Amino acid sequence: MTTVRETLAAARLGGRIYWRDKQALTATVLTSVGLGIGLPVLMDRLRSGDPSLVVAQLIGMLAVVLTLSAFNQSAISLTFRRDQLILKRLRAAGLSDGAVLGGELLNIMTQSVLIALVTTVAVVNLTSATAPRDPLLFTVFVVLGATVLTLLGAAWTVVIPRAEVSAPMSVPFFMIAGLGAGAFGPMGQLLPGWLTTALDLLPTAAVVRVGRATFADGTFVDDLQAAAVPLLILSVWAAIALLVISRRFRWEPRRS
Repeated sequence: MTTVRETLAAARLGGRIYWRDKQALTATVLTSVGLGIGLPVLMDRLRSGDPSLVVAQLIGMLAVVLTLSAFNQSAISLTFRRDQLILKRLRAAGLSDGAVLGGELLNIMTQSVLIALVTTVAVVNLTSATAPRDPLLFTVFVVLGATVLTLLGAAWTVVIPRAEVSAPMSVPFFMIAGLGAGAFGPMGQLLPGWLTTALDLLPTAAVVRVGRATFADGTFVDDLQAAAVPLLILSVWAAIALLVISRRFRWEPRRS
């Protein structure tokens, strides 16, 4: 129970810092919500009467939103906390390593899930897109995807030398995720087969695959079959992230 309380306390502290950080709000919340809602709404205006295209755009942008709000935010926030010695001070205050890092990641993951769900609800209400047939499975995989991407963002801090370059070193990933998820229209069709196969192994691709299944016609058995491989993909990425974090995560900046 003590560890849980410490983790929640660290998460609340991270949340207060997050919502007071104008740069983070602009780069993460406004960008994610703007892209996640704006492009599907634009698609609906351009291709009125074709809700399937709007749904495809929504699901593709879900990969971008999760990458921006989970992976990028995790990598950037933790790098700045590390270089500003915030993580070191929290450890010195008596909090366990798991509580400090777990609280930070819990806060970022929660924000990411909220942004993704708000974006989805907004698009469904503002466009001709239908709501997911299985909202529970959709939500579960949004949470799983946000969790894995947040862990991967923490693992990515291992290769980021200093806070000033954390954003440039993290931004390209949302472009890669969006390209693999079809968020940028027919561009994905121009990719070679081997690259398409590689992009299908990304954690965002796993969320997108299940997202498509929850919006399409089907049964509960169909949903379970559609979720099996994506769940395996997310599990592998989570294991990789946890391994890197446990062995290489740095709590303070390198000494020059």
